Amino acid sequence: QDWQDVKDDVMLHAIRHKFSQNERLKTLLLKTFPRPLVEHTDKDSYWADGGDGTGKNKLGKILMEVRSEILDSEKQ
Repeated sequence: QDWQDVKDDVMLHAIRHKFSQNERLKTLLLKTFPRPLVEHTDKDSYWADGGDGTGKNKLGKILMEVRSEILDSEKQ
């Protein structure tokens, strides 16, 4: 498959595993709730905010998605 078609799913998979395997990182991620997460850099406008807020911030959105998944699973 083309990287452009799968990159979001690959990053989501990696982030899920990263925070499910490391309790310290999971705790840090959960402590950010309910604040929005923004990858702030002018070096990337896809994974980050482009430095001026016009980027897609896909990494921040994925981190917030995983944070929500963890919080939901811990409620059960």
